[in-house]
Amino acid sequence: MTTAERGHAPQDPNANVRLLADAAPYGVPQDVQQERDDLYYQGTFDAELRKLRAREEARRALKREQAGAHAERPPLKLGAAFLDEPDEVAEYRIKGLLPSGGRAILAAQYKAGKSTMIGNLVRSLVDGDEFLGEFLVPKAARRVVLLDDELSENMLRRWLRDQGIQRRDGFAVVSLRGRLSTFDILDATVRQEWAGALREIGAEVVILDCLRPILDALGLDENTEAGRFLVAFDELLGMCGAAEAVVVHHMGHQGERSRGSSRLRDWPDVEWRLVREDLDDPASARYFSAFGRDVEVPESLLSFDEDTRHLSIAGGSRKKHKDEASARKALPAVLEVIGAHAEGISGRKIEEAFSGASINRSDIRAAISLAINEQLVTTFSGPKRATMHVLHKT
Repeated sequence: MTTAERGHAPQDPNANVRLLADAAPYGVPQDVQQERDDLYYQGTFDAELRKLRAREEARRALKREQAGAHAERPPLKLGAAFLDEPDEVAEYRIKGLLPSGGRAILAAQYKAGKSTMIGNLVRSLVDGDEFLGEFLVPKAARRVVLLDDELSENMLRRWLRDQGIQRRDGFAVVSLRGRLSTFDILDATVRQEWAGALREIGAEVVILDCLRPILDALGLDENTEAGRFLVAFDELLGMCGAAEAVVVHHMGHQGERSRGSSRLRDWPDVEWRLVREDLDDPASARYFSAFGRDVEVPESLLSFDEDTRHLSIAGGSRKKHKDEASARKALPAVLEVIGAHAEGISGRKIEEAFSGASINRSDIRAAISLAINEQLVTTFSGPKRATMHVLHKT
């Protein structure tokens, strides 16, 4: 027996209206036909509204499911109670470089040595050594986890072994190279599984080296969708209880900032930069700088110990070293001019001696200062308060 034979109303909410319309004879009064049209429209409207409501509710349910069971609304705290809560004992994980509970992005130029930098970071966090020989680590991390997706396990092992890390159980390594799809933390279930593993091992600091391969593996556009991954990554850190995180990301080939979405610069508390002096020379000097919340580290030259792979701050920016190189290049000519005046010569007269020459005034002045600092030239007071220069007598 059909639904109609049983006397039940059809499932389609507009079925009766359509039946009336179909059965209506020609010449139905206009007001009657309008009423029927209005009923048909209202029925269609109500049916579509129910579908949209169901779709929206399904979307909200999916978001709740993806967020995971751990997602709880953070508590509301009145100002007095919030301000009276004690601060963490240490304000920095790395003094002057990484705030406690902070996030950092290491933006590095192509082949600038980011993996070596990360090896130094792991050693400092695990053993409590000064990072780059300059920045104090107030308290060694209980456990550092390095998620690496670029180096082979053999190379990663050799490079970390060279660091001479003392607390070998103070860090853990996950080699994601060739297995990037397993780190699809956009999926709530996968994120919970990773969070459980990191929580079980006691992860306190998580380092991801590096971001771009992960984005590629998950099909995310670096320019528009990096934020989706970073949100999921923050969720992961919160679920596993990790306090700090460092994410490595490449700079553009010509620029000196993180590639991709501006979200990559909004997300971290601090941005670290690692650059080469000469992009065309793989052996050129490396420079490090950092800036962000309560962090301001000017660009400084890095020295590298090939045996230990240890990096340390050597001081001086690219501009400073470039200026010093120019001054040293001008130094022989400046010494020759000074040597031709045994009675002494003023700085202004030295500059005049190079009138029309290719050496600019700033390089001449820098060369004079360099000669004085290296005790190649002696100064004394001359007429009209002029500072006179003579070659230092040995």
